[in-house]
Amino acid sequence: MRLPQGRLLRRNPAHLVASAITVLSLSVLVATAQDEDRAAGRVGRDMCLICHEVGNAFLSSVHSRNECEDCHGPGEAHMDAGGDPEMIRTPGAADWVDACQTCHSLGDRGLGGFAHSMHGRNRIACGDCHAIHPERGGFALLKADSVELCVGCHQAVEAAFRMPYHHPVREGAMECTDCHNPHGDPQDSLRRLEVVPGYGCVTCHADKKGPFVFRHSPVESNPCQTCHRPHGGFNAKLLVRSQVHQMCLECHSASPGLAFNQPPSFHDIRSPRYRNCTTCHREIHGSNVNPAFLR
Repeated sequence: MRLPQGRLLRRNPAHLVASAITVLSLSVLVATAQDEDRAAGRVGRDMCLICHEVGNAFLSSVHSRNECEDCHGPGEAHMDAGGDPEMIRTPGAADWVDACQTCHSLGDRGLGGFAHSMHGRNRIACGDCHAIHPERGGFALLKADSVELCVGCHQAVEAAFRMPYHHPVREGAMECTDCHNPHGDPQDSLRRLEVVPGYGCVTCHADKKGPFVFRHSPVESNPCQTCHRPHGGFNAKLLVRSQVHQMCLECHSASPGLAFNQPPSFHDIRSPRYRNCTTCHREIHGSNVNPAFLR
């Protein structure tokens, strides 16, 4: 049986009063927020989209969750000036990196140190590599393939990848970001560093990481680039010298001040049989079997 309206009011007066207060409070909050936006010169996303069309790729990206003015700044003056681009924050502006870091400097993968990195100090802006309003979908909103973006500036490295011996970046088996962090790192080298030895190389070359029972001191105390060219070269195994013995004799010689043993007298370097040291000393990065790194 349906209760009369008067009786319903008498049974739930507190509930109705609380609901009215909640609605009133929300209305006050919304009005306050709108007043604050107007005071700050914000006009809201709907007003922006009257003139500015965005593609489906942007609508499906993570940036579409934000208000336009979160990135571009208040739009009232921009509208009053008939769309003058000087009255709004646009890509390429001096403070664009700061605008991006409002969000992207947070969390474990924050980019708060980018401004002090090698790229940041050379005025590489976020918009140089990333499409804020992408025309196509893609990882990290990149404007193009990550390798193409890198070699667009690092042309000497691109040439190294075309040498006879090189890391397979051009073949699509690797990317620059497998070894480098484009947003910087604590060592300011843009390398994805690991605990030495290796400097990130041992992520792939895990058999060289150790720890070893018999350690090769130069390998532990120097980066891999002491002996190897990281991008490409004309020598096998990316060595910096054309012959193995030339590489070894940089340390293993009679030069004063070097703390490494000179090869024994029967190692006559004039004979070709002694010029490829790794024929016998195969475990040159470290060994768990032999202190002379013999195979």
